[in-house]
Amino acid sequence: MSSKNQLIFLEAPLYGGLEEHIVSRGHRCLYCYGEGGFLGDRSSPNDSEWKICPVCEGSGKMDAEVTIKWKPSKMEKK
Repeated sequence: MSSKNQLIFLEAPLYGGLEEHIVSRGHRCLYCYGEGGFLGDRSSPNDSEWKICPVCEGSGKMDAEVTIKWKPSKMEKK
């Protein structure tokens, strides 16, 4: 899956919202290898028309968005 690794240190919030959003920008699109498209259709090697990548929509880059939702732990009764 992902080849770029980052550590995220989680610490429960003292107050306020119970949801956090983390965005990591500028990752190379692995579908088009960061080119933003292809020469021709992958299924037809004789096609020489430039096709925009359907995954990154031509940018060659992807952004990752992670959502963390905090909730109370379910305590087991002993």
